[in-house]
Amino acid sequence: MRNSLKILQWLLLSGAIFSTVTGCGQEPLPPLPDKPDSGGSASDGIPLSIRTTDHNNITFRQDGDDWIISTTGLDPYLWLDAAIPVDFEKQYMLAFDSFNTTEPLPLVIFVGEVCDGDHLLENGDYVLPRTEGWSSVSYNLSEVKTPPAVPFRSVRVRFGLDGQHTFRLKNFVLRAPNQQEIDKEENEADRLRQEEELKNRLDEYLDRTFTSEITEVVTDYTASTVTVSGTVATDDYTGVGLAEIPMWEDQTAPDEIYSFTGLSGPSVRQTFDRFDTDGRDRLLSGWAIVRDNGDSYELLSALHHTDRITNPRANLERKIPDSIKGIGGCPYDHQDMTDLNISSGNFNIILDQILYTDPGNGREPYEYAGKTWYADVNGSMIQQIDKDVKISQEMGLMVSAILLIPVNKGAAEGSWLDLVAHPENEYSAAFSMPDMLSRDAVEAYAATMNFLCERYSTEEHGRIHHWIVHNEIQAGYYWTNAGERTIQTYMNLYERSMRLVQTIARQYDPNAKALISLDHGWTYRGSDRAYAGKDLLEQLLKYSRQEGDFDWGIAFHPYPQDINNPRTWLDDQATYSYSTPYITPKNLEVLDAWASLPSVCYNGTEPREIQFSEQGINSPDYEPLSLTNQAAGLAWSLAKLQHLDNVITYAYHLWADAHEEGGLRLGLRKYGDDPEDPHGKKPSWDVFRAFGQPDWEEVSAPYLDVIGIDSWDEVVHTGEISE
Repeated sequence: MRNSLKILQWLLLSGAIFSTVTGCGQEPLPPLPDKPDSGGSASDGIPLSIRTTDHNNITFRQDGDDWIISTTGLDPYLWLDAAIPVDFEKQYMLAFDSFNTTEPLPLVIFVGEVCDGDHLLENGDYVLPRTEGWSSVSYNLSEVKTPPAVPFRSVRVRFGLDGQHTFRLKNFVLRAPNQQEIDKEENEADRLRQEEELKNRLDEYLDRTFTSEITEVVTDYTASTVTVSGTVATDDYTGVGLAEIPMWEDQTAPDEIYSFTGLSGPSVRQTFDRFDTDGRDRLLSGWAIVRDNGDSYELLSALHHTDRITNPRANLERKIPDSIKGIGGCPYDHQDMTDLNISSGNFNIILDQILYTDPGNGREPYEYAGKTWYADVNGSMIQQIDKDVKISQEMGLMVSAILLIPVNKGAAEGSWLDLVAHPENEYSAAFSMPDMLSRDAVEAYAATMNFLCERYSTEEHGRIHHWIVHNEIQAGYYWTNAGERTIQTYMNLYERSMRLVQTIARQYDPNAKALISLDHGWTYRGSDRAYAGKDLLEQLLKYSRQEGDFDWGIAFHPYPQDINNPRTWLDDQATYSYSTPYITPKNLEVLDAWASLPSVCYNGTEPREIQFSEQGINSPDYEPLSLTNQAAGLAWSLAKLQHLDNVITYAYHLWADAHEEGGLRLGLRKYGDDPEDPHGKKPSWDVFRAFGQPDWEEVSAPYLDVIGIDSWDEVVHTGEISE
């Protein structure tokens, strides 16, 4: 939910090994470069203000630029008014910025002063999403049956059906649609048709049983070769051959084969140079048995990617952290790093600040796959990574880097971001999915990963051990955006991104691992645009079974069911079932058990590695009860961890409360500018410190009564996980 530096991501360059909070004793990180604005910001247009009268079961108060809005009963609505008349034919997009940590709230919107069916909007397109980070949202008001009367100045909005929801909004405007919204509306019918066709082909392909098979693909890093083995089951070898199908091609209906080797017998074993004559890297290719029918290729086997890389550059040992504890936001030189026994860290890499398509001041040429890129080795991003990874190496930390691609809001044509960001990424999102169906995009992305993996697996620069691929992909519409996608077509992109990252990384570090990033939703979907975490994992497993398994892991964020409520042991939608809506501190055993299922294990035998890479417990305020509940919720979480087999790290978010967290107080310490106790330790600080230490029982004992148990053994679920 709250990836390190999520809220700061557009204000700060995300480069510290632990997210940096201003005032924590470390200099602020350099700002991100300005990005052209393409009309997608909620702050463009005619401003709207909240009408202070004529509202129902709703309260609102201002906190700086934010409005804190709470629903208190049935039919909670308010009015938004423009100071000047609005031209409804042009400015019909209602837009604002939202920070909603509650459930998705269906909206009912009346356009104009008349509240009747002709001026009403309500359906799945009108929902306040659960984003848990600032998100720009927009709603097309032109869909009403009857335009509002002139002059048009007002909109009435109902947020959900009833009370008990609190969220933040700002920058209310009525504006014209931006070009992306116009293009989407004009091309929607064609897009939906293509999306449905690809979805159906993917379903058929992933469920299909092929009689021929590619059994193994081995890349030799030192010899620079690729060896493909397999079997052919056919009585007719006419047109049958071994086909190379690069990652960017549609494997369900390949229309271009990059190399074709005719076959005349049941056994396949062919060795190729890793790099083609034009420099193209066959590490990015899959292999299949196909039949050339003259005007099309028929798949006789599934596509199969590289299984393993022999003779890597170095046989680096697997890194096992000294303790399970990590933390976000703590300065390196702070004594807490030692006192809390921190052994792992993670940080963001903003990928469009690594390689460039053109030379520039201080940039060094970097060759990959027959192309020359330019590495900004003197730029703030790489310099910060160099510093942080080297420090973490000296501290003996296990490091996981989170790979993020900004949304393309008008990057220069031919630039790295223009090549790589998915062409349908939406301006309201925080980050983009890479375009994994374009050769230019895949090769630019692969070049960047090759640079990073090559550089950060050395004694000179330090080592990044694992790569977390994008962020909280259930909410792909916000955190890893590729436009509106079905789960099949979304994972068709994401699985390629994961596989590319891990395959490239293992040339340099045979223990490197790509991890899928998930929030706490398991079977729960936050909105019609979101996916269930379990469904995404099962789709990933389909690819692993059909196209060759790879040793991916899980970066999970098990926040409480309600991130605002520290009493996570009461989470009623976190059950001991593989069908649980949520996985929270209440039921961590579910994910641990799921990762050990034979159908889930890597090659059927090795459980999937789990990193709890981001989670925290909130203290709603600094009153004694809130601080005690926070400490109890953390103690509950920690008491479970020591009984989980597959979890290697627990990265607590956050070291100290931060104003950028939308009112949440997840820190182990108070705000740095708290007037009475700046950066004062909360009781949760001592609970976290004591975990794994001789005084754990003594420090944690007072919280047994808070939860209502006699022993920490009672928090551990020892029974079966039901279906």
